Amino acid sequence: MINSGAFPGVSGPARPLDLRWRAAAETARLCWSEARPLVQMVFLLRFAVGAVSAVQLPGAPGRAVLGLAAWWCAVACAYLLNGVTDVREDRANGSQRPIARGDLPVRTAAAVTALLAGAALALGALAGDGVLGWVAAFLLLGWAYSAGPVRAKDSSVRCALVVFGLGATSYAAGVSAAGAGWTLTGAVFGGVMAAWMSLVGALVKDLGDVGGDAVGGRRTVAVVHGAAAARALAVAGAVLVGASGVVAAALWAPVALVGTVPVAAGAVWVVVRVLRHARLEDAGRQRRRDAYRAFMVTQYAANVLVLAVLAAGI
Repeated sequence: MINSGAFPGVSGPARPLDLRWRAAAETARLCWSEARPLVQMVFLLRFAVGAVSAVQLPGAPGRAVLGLAAWWCAVACAYLLNGVTDVREDRANGSQRPIARGDLPVRTAAAVTALLAGAALALGALAGDGVLGWVAAFLLLGWAYSAGPVRAKDSSVRCALVVFGLGATSYAAGVSAAGAGWTLTGAVFGGVMAAWMSLVGALVKDLGDVGGDAVGGRRTVAVVHGAAAARALAVAGAVLVGASGVVAAALWAPVALVGTVPVAAGAVWVVVRVLRHARLEDAGRQRRRDAYRAFMVTQYAANVLVLAVLAAGI
């Protein structure tokens, strides 16, 4: 007999149905945590920016909502799959996500990954053929990033290409959900932010994960050529995206300056963080991930600002 002491707040014996619901809820919570909530949210922001940039959102609210739900399922699927395939590396890097610490069984996470993929495709189909196509493309890119035969995460070049695709499809799916075509503002800003992910985020993330990446047999720039080479590329990428984003927006899409100027400021922040910790390979993973946190804050700020300005203009 299982008594109420096992579950605070429950009076009397716990029923089997209660236990199953509690187990399902706990599994859902762990999977949500494994799939990186902060990353899930920024992908949804990209989708929303794409939709609002098309200036058609009020005309198709149901389609947009279905598209957003499909996109969340696709993103959660891709990042949960990443956790399933990264167990050895995550444990070597000291990750505290549920799979790495042993709270979420790999087999359970893999089953939820499949369910999320099915849900993403079903919701994408309800949202329309355009959205379904982008959902399918995103799922394929997520698979290519984490799993064989591509395993883009094992190579900095392949990783940069796939990550650019993950960003670009997010904005494109939002445009499709709005039922309209690209505007110059959406195209310029979406391109800059996809490049920010590809040429900055993918590189600075590797700076904190060198040990685990080497254990997992990855051939990233940081593993093969050393952290100094990875830092140099990250600095170059930040400067390139920060400067070219402002120039492109000024020339073709002035409204996008609301987002590209913060990206330029974020590029300076990333460079400072990278250079400041250039001699701290032994200072601990959290300190070496400061540049990645700067990258994340920057993309949140840029997307939120552009979304607010575009929404106010509809």
